[in-house]
Amino acid sequence: MTDHPFRLTLPIAKADGALRTVWGWASVSVEDGSPLVDAEGDMIATDELVRAAHAFMAHSRRGAAGHADGGGDAPAVGTVVESLVVTPGIREALGIAGEREGWFVGIRIADDTVWAAVLSGELSALSIGGLARRLAA
Repeated sequence: MTDHPFRLTLPIAKADGALRTVWGWASVSVEDGSPLVDAEGDMIATDELVRAAHAFMAHSRRGAAGHADGGGDAPAVGTVVESLVVTPGIREALGIAGEREGWFVGIRIADDTVWAAVLSGELSALSIGGLARRLAA
């Protein structure tokens, strides 16, 4: 099996200037009760997303501007300060309505240029990248 690079881009849901923080979905696995399939026909199961999010929070928490620099080795521009993988059990525990499952994050932006791009609207989305192993159906 071969690892395949992927990118997922989702709009910033909220920005707070006093906290210099943005919030939004880093990844969505289920939308309106159905698995979300990307443009390449790939999808991530919620349980896999939970494992990936937990590993990221345990070992990295680094926010980068990869698209601006053309890759995943971009310098850190911020830190993930909030992280919640929304599963059916978490929605029930918190009394959250809806049928979306995914990873919601808050990122404190330390880089002045990136923060200016958020404020101007030039940077209006969160994007994650990674490697995935495509499994035969």
